[in-house]
Amino acid sequence: MNKPSSTLSNTVQRRKDRFIKTFASRSGFVREQGIYEKLKGSGLVPTMLSAQDGTIETQYEEGTNFYEFFLAAGNDPAKQAACFELFFSWYRRYRELTNISIGETDFRDFIVQGDSLMCLDLEHCRPGSAEEDVARLACMLALYPKGYTGAGLDSAKLFICVGSSYLNWHPETLAKAVPAAADSIEGTLGLKKHPGMALYLAAYFTTAGAVLAGGRSSRMHQDKRQMEVDGRTMLEASTSLVAAMPQRMVSVAKGEDVQFPGFETICDEREDIGPLEGIVRCLRVSRQPWTLFLTCDMPLLTDKLLRLFLSYPKEDADVFLFEAGGRIQTFPLLLRTENAVRALQEALDKDERKVQDALKNRLKVRRIRAEDFKDFAPRMLWNINTPEDYQEITK
Repeated sequence: MNKPSSTLSNTVQRRKDRFIKTFASRSGFVREQGIYEKLKGSGLVPTMLSAQDGTIETQYEEGTNFYEFFLAAGNDPAKQAACFELFFSWYRRYRELTNISIGETDFRDFIVQGDSLMCLDLEHCRPGSAEEDVARLACMLALYPKGYTGAGLDSAKLFICVGSSYLNWHPETLAKAVPAAADSIEGTLGLKKHPGMALYLAAYFTTAGAVLAGGRSSRMHQDKRQMEVDGRTMLEASTSLVAAMPQRMVSVAKGEDVQFPGFETICDEREDIGPLEGIVRCLRVSRQPWTLFLTCDMPLLTDKLLRLFLSYPKEDADVFLFEAGGRIQTFPLLLRTENAVRALQEALDKDERKVQDALKNRLKVRRIRAEDFKDFAPRMLWNINTPEDYQEITK
C-alpha cells in the first residue's frame, strides 16, 4: 500500500516502480536524505535511487499497511504480540544504525512484507530517545481513535511488555515521557484530558508484577492456587492482572517447582519465614523502579481497582497500601524497589517477619482509602483462606 498523496505541504507521487517525494523545505529534504544514507542496504526502508534539488526518488514498495495489519489481529493477545515483535525487530535495528528518534512517524508509515517491516516516511526522524518513541506509540494505541478504552489499554500494555524484551530502556525516563506523550496525543485528537490515566500507564509500564503463591494453604486443606473461581484458578486470576507488566514473577516456597507461562519463578531461600521472604526475594530480582505484590488468593480483585491504585502520584512515599473499613490491607502492595529491598532485607536479618510492621518501621507508607473509589466492594480485597471463604464466593 502506497502512502497518501501528500504529507503536510510536501508532494508525493508514484511513477511506475518509483516513488517521488518533493519537499517543501530544504531542512526536511536534507534530514530525510541523511537518514536514507544511514539505512542504505539495511532493508528497513525502500532503496533510495536519487536525491537532488529537494526531491528524493525511492523504489516503490508493495505491502500491507502495518496499522491495518495490527487491526486484523483483533483483540487476540498472541496475534497482537506477533505484530509488536515485528515492529520492535525493525525499531531495534533502526536505533542501532541511526541512534535517533522516529518522531511523529506512526504505525501507518510502515508496510509489512512477509515477515519484515519497512518504513516509508523518514521526515519526522530527529534526535531523541527510544523512551520518547515507545511512550508516544503506546499512548497512541491506548487513545486512538476516540479516547481510552479497555482494549486500547490492553494493547498499549502488551506493546510495552513485548518491547521490554527487545530494548534496554530506562524505566524512569519512560515514566516521565508517558504523560507528555498522552497530553500531546489527546490534544491532537481533540480529546478530554485524563491525567490519571497517563499516570496509570506510566506506573504500569515501569512496575514489576509479583504474585505471592508460596503459602501452605493449611486452612484450606488443599492447594488453593488451583481452586477455580469463575472458570479459572485463583493463581490465574492474580497473574492475569500483571500479565502485561514489563517483568512478571511468581513467588513460591523453597523447593517448589511451579512454572507459569511468561513468569519468572522466584523460590524462597528459607522455609517457613512467611510472605516477607518472598517479597524480599522478588525485590532483589526486580528490574523496575516499582514492584507490585499480589497474592494468589484474591480472585475478586479487579483490574479497574488495581488501575486506580497504581494511578496515585508516587513522589511522596515508598509504600502504597489500601485502607478499607478503617483497616490497613497488606495486599495489593506497591513498593519502591530500591528503598524497599534494603529496608525489608534488614527486617528479615533481624527476624522481623510481620510485613506491615516491617513496612511502617522502615519506610514511608501511603494509605489509599478503597472506599474513595467508585464501585468499590469490600469483597474485592478478600483473601480466600478457608473452605467457608471459598463457598461464600462461589455459591
